[in-house]
Amino acid sequence: MTEEDYRRALDAAAKQLSYRALSISQLRDKLLEKGHEEEAADYAIAWLTERGMLCDRTFAESVVRTYAARGCGKMRIRQELTRRGVDRETADEVLVDFSADGDKLISLLDKRLKGDLSDRKEIDKAVAFLQRRGFCWQEIREALTAYEEQLSE
Repeated sequence: MTEEDYRRALDAAAKQLSYRALSISQLRDKLLEKGHEEEAADYAIAWLTERGMLCDRTFAESVVRTYAARGCGKMRIRQELTRRGVDRETADEVLVDFSADGDKLISLLDKRLKGDLSDRKEIDKAVAFLQRRGFCWQEIREALTAYEEQLSE
C-alpha cells in the first residue's frame, strides 16, 4: 500500500461526496466498488470523519428532514436510514424527537379522499396508502378524526 493509493482513495471519496451526501457505509461500499483497497478506503473515511466532512448523524438528520417533507412517517424514514447504511443507534437518536406532521397527514388524506368519507373502500385505500408511507395506526386514526372534523365545519 503506497501513499499514492491512500491519496487516490481520498480523492475518490471527496469526488463521491461532491455529488451527494452519503453515509459512511455507502461511501465505503462505493470506494470498494471502484477498486480501492479496504485499508485505503478506511483511511479516506477516517480522514474525512476527523475533519467533520463525513458524519452519519448529520447525514441521517438530512434524510429525516427530506423524507418528513415528502410526507413520510417514522417507520418509512427508519427503513430508508437502514437502507442507506445508517446504524440503528444513530437512527434511533435522530428519530427520538420525530413526530408526524398532522397537517401533512390531513393534506395527504384530502388528496386521496377529496372530501368524500362515504365510501369505506376509499377510506381503507387511503389508510393503506398512509401505512405504506410509514405512519402508524394511531397517527392515521388521529388524522382521520381531524379530517372528519375539518369537513364537518
